[in-house]
Amino acid sequence: MSVGRKVLLSFLGLSDYEYCYYTYEGNVSSYTRFIQTAVYELFRGDGPMDVVVFATKEARERNGQDRLKGEERLEGLTTAFQRIAPEANVKLVEMESRQDEQANWRLFDCILNEIREGDTIYFDITHSFRSIPFVALIVLNYARFVKKADIGAIVYGWFEMLGRPADVKQLPPERRLAPIVNLTGMAGLLDWTNGVDQFLRTGDASIIRALTKKENSEVFRNPSSSQEMRKEVAGLNKLTEQLDQTEKVIRTCRSLQIDEEVQKFRQQLDRVRSSPTEAIKPLVPLLDAMEKKYAMFDDDPIMNSWKVVRWCLDHGLIQSALTMLEENGVTAICRVFGFDPRNEGIRSDVHSAIQILLRNIPKDQWRVRSMERVEQMVNALSPYRNDLEPFGLVKERRNDINHAGARPQPLKAEKFWPDAETTFKELFTFFEKMSMLAKSMQT
Repeated sequence: MSVGRKVLLSFLGLSDYEYCYYTYEGNVSSYTRFIQTAVYELFRGDGPMDVVVFATKEARERNGQDRLKGEERLEGLTTAFQRIAPEANVKLVEMESRQDEQANWRLFDCILNEIREGDTIYFDITHSFRSIPFVALIVLNYARFVKKADIGAIVYGWFEMLGRPADVKQLPPERRLAPIVNLTGMAGLLDWTNGVDQFLRTGDASIIRALTKKENSEVFRNPSSSQEMRKEVAGLNKLTEQLDQTEKVIRTCRSLQIDEEVQKFRQQLDRVRSSPTEAIKPLVPLLDAMEKKYAMFDDDPIMNSWKVVRWCLDHGLIQSALTMLEENGVTAICRVFGFDPRNEGIRSDVHSAIQILLRNIPKDQWRVRSMERVEQMVNALSPYRNDLEPFGLVKERRNDINHAGARPQPLKAEKFWPDAETTFKELFTFFEKMSMLAKSMQT
């Protein structure tokens, strides 16, 4: 398995760049016309760093090699690297000067081809122009998924703060100090964008959870972090931890835990909202969206067990939906009869009672754990036989999907969704009646 490189990606333009010193976190580069040599010096660390510079033919001819400007000899990029970092592996890659859609696609391919598997990329946007920064950022995000690349830093050489080039010429070298601005934190928005999209579409909060955990760790490692900031970040970290836990409980059909986990989530959300927060800014606008994900649940456990099926269907969890639609129906009956819904024998008898009622199975053919209990349930559920009718189709679809279609005449994949939607709606009446019955028995 090859180890990725540390590589600087940069762009070269047509300007007559002025000499200056670039600074970053108290360190100063060599005196140079080129931000590329400065980034190489200040970010390479102890290991090697490759350098890939994209330039049009005109930019390469103008700034790639030494040239004369009147009587002044201007140092080219190649010479600058030979003087400052002769060990650097520098590659100039020609790019088009056009900026139309097709040219941008070719630029996309051009940049992507220079990124290898597992590279850590240091991206300098100082001399990128027009649509180039946009295209390059898309490439970076794409490469992170396709080539498992990582972003080391995104930087900008803030030469403009020294003034106009004509004014800079009047400054002595010791006053030509231009800072390098690190924009890497903004690149984190790409991760948050992916995480938010995943959460809103699927309810999966795993990316948001990982990002919040990372922010929490960084804040607590930073000795300059205030106690207030640490408290805010810790609260948001607990919130996404609970959000992730709640979602996992639903995905894995832990039906008897759902009410408890939703309640824990709401309590933590209230704690976060009780004090204004500036921590983890991309997360704050999501608080309303998080709340809406679970707004359907209330304090009625039987109706919640029906509503969670809606949640599963809305997020593409067809197998979970079918499993919980059938099992939560059994749980609802257990709650009405006062049975322990975790008792395996009782649940088996409830399943049997439903099938006996729907299929009119004679008593001498019953295969049950407790004849007395099943007879009691069959008699009590008889008025609800029509309401229970959709459970027959639910059971059939659940068996089909749980056996991975390894059956005679398995159902086509696209048929599961409409059947699940139909039976979900049809079973509303049953869950509602069980809920009302359970409440009446409590009073």
